[in-house]
Amino acid sequence: MKLKLACGTLILFSLTFLALRAEATVNGLFFPDRNQVEQTLHLYTKEYGPLVCIAGEISAVTTDGIRLREMDRSERTFSLNDAAVFVNGQAGVNNALRPIAPGFNFTARLYFDHQGVLRLVDGWYLGVEAEVLAVDRERRLLTVRPLDQTETNQFICSPLLPTTSPLPASGEICYFLFDWEHRVRRIISRP
Repeated sequence: MKLKLACGTLILFSLTFLALRAEATVNGLFFPDRNQVEQTLHLYTKEYGPLVCIAGEISAVTTDGIRLREMDRSERTFSLNDAAVFVNGQAGVNNALRPIAPGFNFTARLYFDHQGVLRLVDGWYLGVEAEVLAVDRERRLLTVRPLDQTETNQFICSPLLPTTSPLPASGEICYFLFDWEHRVRRIISRP
């Protein structure tokens, strides 16, 4: 029994690793490919008509639902009974969307049909630790260099990052979380 469980875990890990290798290069960084999400959205739009999308952060996951904190900081719980779940662009399971640690949540887009049924969850959690080289506060544009690379990257701040959030100073090393369009949605500064 233990051998079957170990083999099953190894196979699941291998399949997950292979699925996550589908990447797109943006500014020298690798971001998972979102083609599966886009294809499913296209199919669901044909099947259910235009879909309504809301975005926010997943603050909790249960066996049958998720709680989403929207941009206005309000929270609502949604059933996942009829929803396809995607994690970083790949088909996934709802438990994978649990907060990484307290305060470190997946960002998500939830897509509903015209009857209000949740049809698709597009969860995203991707980040990089980098040194800040320049900050254009007016355009909310950051020039950074990931600690494991020599080339620099420029990223604009996401609408998910409140305009009241302080931007880092040049020379700071921070952890940057990104949204689906590779924009900075959260900045975690080193203490």
